[in-house]
Amino acid sequence: MGSNQSVPNGETPRPPLDISMPGFPESLPSDVMFEQETIRIIKDGFERSGFRPLDTAAIQRQEVLVAGGAQYLDGGIPEFAFSVTEPPESYTGANLALRYDLTVPVSRFIAEHSDKLAFPLHSYQINKVWRAEQMPTATHWREFYQCDVDVIGRDELSLLYDAEIACALNSAFQNIGVDGFTVRISNRKVLAALLDSHGVRVHRARSIVQIVDKGNKQEFDETVEQLTAAGIPAAVAADLGRLVGASTLEEVRALLKLRGADTTGVEELDTVLRAAADLGMPEDRLVLDCSITRGHDYYTGTVFETFATGREHWGAIGAGGRYEDLLKHVNGGNYPGVGMSVGLARLMGLLREDGVAAERGLRENSVVVLPRAAGTAEAVVQAVRKLRDSGYETRAIFDPVDEAGAKEIAAESKVAAVVEIGLGGETTVYDVASGSRTSSTLEGLPAGLRPASN
Repeated sequence: MGSNQSVPNGETPRPPLDISMPGFPESLPSDVMFEQETIRIIKDGFERSGFRPLDTAAIQRQEVLVAGGAQYLDGGIPEFAFSVTEPPESYTGANLALRYDLTVPVSRFIAEHSDKLAFPLHSYQINKVWRAEQMPTATHWREFYQCDVDVIGRDELSLLYDAEIACALNSAFQNIGVDGFTVRISNRKVLAALLDSHGVRVHRARSIVQIVDKGNKQEFDETVEQLTAAGIPAAVAADLGRLVGASTLEEVRALLKLRGADTTGVEELDTVLRAAADLGMPEDRLVLDCSITRGHDYYTGTVFETFATGREHWGAIGAGGRYEDLLKHVNGGNYPGVGMSVGLARLMGLLREDGVAAERGLRENSVVVLPRAAGTAEAVVQAVRKLRDSGYETRAIFDPVDEAGAKEIAAESKVAAVVEIGLGGETTVYDVASGSRTSSTLEGLPAGLRPASN
């Protein structure tokens, strides 16, 4: 029917609704199961390191998210968050927005509930966040999961907790499936001290930070050239190039001493690196990289970024650092913290590239029961009840399914076995991993299945 042709009742048909949601991912059941399994592994890793779960509101007050002159937003851009409009029936007058990360909400949570918490607080959150990305890509979505782990103290917080955060991430990634990764570490005080020695204030030099942040991805000369083109004096550009190229603390310390700069940041890095090694972090997994600066303005000392070995072009799959003053902009309280966040979308992309999704897809102890002929629904019910009572995760199909349909259902469900019910209760158990088939009976179930792990 043409778009201008009238429908029988005389009304012109409406054009189809645009139901697309660009930048807001939606997943098939098999993808969700893989994602949830990955989240479970990360949670287990955080909990092995003594961290406990925390939950904060998805909607926050805008004044909290932009406290301190929008200093929490990448580049100080206040439009980075989605605003939320209350319905007139329940309007409170608050200016609301969707959280764009989990660090700021946990700081607000602590400001409100500090009297109920014991410090230092070891917590993790795995929740969705929303960012108004202009050009969503395969690894940059408008809606995505962040996996945050933090230690927050009251009045003071030992540098040893910075090492503990690196170790917690290492624990979470142990069984995740990424084939090699490094946590790169720096300290914002190092860059600030070097710039200060040249009379440049780092908070006035965002272009410097952005160029330095590319330092580990390009040659020394290219970094210096870009800094010079941005109007940075040649002497400053050369020193920044040396800083980015430094591979040891001794090189960094020598450069700062040569310029008469404060070495506090270097000594803090030395403390954190030594503590992480003493806590069991492999020394080749925590690597000095003074090009790491982080985009958020609230970081004040140690900063981290995590990369998959050989896939650095994917960008960081985990990042964070120390934030001394975050709560002061919310309620004036002194609650220094340190944390790191894993962006799940980028991590999942890496795992799929490595084939981990396929390897981890099969769910042990899971079964689908389906009829291969009409008139067998009662037998399916009996089989499902028996398998569930025996501890098996069991999906029931009651309408007859042919062989092709059975294979499609098995693949979509990611089950370990398919129990096919034929006429007269004839039963066949199909083991998906091995491809073997075993004849059985309703009474004989769960014979032919792998043992249930109750």
